[in-house]
This record gives sequence, C-alpha cells and structure tokens, in this order.
Amino acid sequence: MELNLKRTLTCIILTVFTTLSTHAQSLCVIDGTPLPDSLLHVTIDEMRSDSAKQIVAKRLGFIPSQAIESIQIFSAEEQIKQGKNITFCTSPKDIIFIRTNSLAEFQWIINGKLKKPRKQLTIIDYKLSPQRIMEVLPRGINSTDIVSIDILTYTNDPRLEKHPTIVIKTKRTSPFKTKGTDRKAM
Repeated sequence: MELNLKRTLTCIILTVFTTLSTHAQSLCVIDGTPLPDSLLHVTIDEMRSDSAKQIVAKRLGFIPSQAIESIQIFSAEEQIKQGKNITFCTSPKDIIFIRTNSLAEFQWIINGKLKKPRKQLTIIDYKLSPQRIMEVLPRGINSTDIVSIDILTYTNDPRLEKHPTIVIKTKRTSPFKTKGTDRKAM
C-alpha cells in the first residue's frame, strides 16, 4: 500500500513538472541581466500593449516608467535559429529585452555631498543583489565607516528627472576645524 502511494505521488509530481515545462514562460532581461519571475512576471500581451512601460514599472515597484527606455520582444526559437549563442536549460517561449536609461542609475550622496561610485549601480542591480552597494562604494569610503544607508526612490514623483538616490552617513575619521581652535603643536 505504501509503495503504491509513493508511485502515485511520483506520477503526480512528474505530471505537474511536465505540464509546467511545456507551458514555457517568457524570459525577461533588463540591461543584460535575466530577472527571476519572482521579481518581474509579465505576459507577452502586456508587453505588446501601449502601457508596457507602466506595467513593468508598477510590477517592479521601485522604478519610474520614465527610466524604461525600450522594450523589445523576440522569439527564443528565432534567436537560436539566427545563430545567437544562447543556451537554455528550459527554453523560454519568448525573450523580453528591457533597456533602462540613466534614470535607473543611483545617485550617491555621502555625508551631504554628491559623490561618484567606482562603477555605476542601477536600481535593478541593487534589487537582484543588495550587497553590490558595498562593491561599488566611492573611493575613500570603507564599509566599516558607514553609520547608515538610506535608499530613496521617486516612483510617483511628477519631476521626471529624479534619480534613485543612495544616502550614506559615515563616521567622521578626520577631526573638523572649528572657529576659534588653534591646531598648533604644543
């Protein structure tokens, strides 16, 4: 009896996996990075609509629609037939390429001053791997000196030019000059 139950459960599981694999999902790629369905799940019909940018922005929830530059849809079979070096474990039905513009790149404010990071970091990169912030910190900033990190997004802001912003406060490692203090050696 127990053996028959195990066989029945195995058959059910195999049937479910077979059904899921035959109904291939679309693969979403933003700025060259494949996104998991847990982060962005869209349909081809939605991406072909006039409101595709708004749909992507709303589903992601942390990027304004103005930061999306273009959305292109390709058949996975077409890409493979054209000789593209694409290999899939499970071939997707379609590939959706989404490109963002500079409005998806973080601005960095450290101790109240605008700074440049070692490498640009987009909000998509951050959502996929939050520890990337530490990898691209501006020069002269050590992760051990950081007191706080705040991330500001402007998804519903009417000002179209607003970038997502990383605001970092650090420990002050060098003493400050104040009025009336003399720094001469004694």
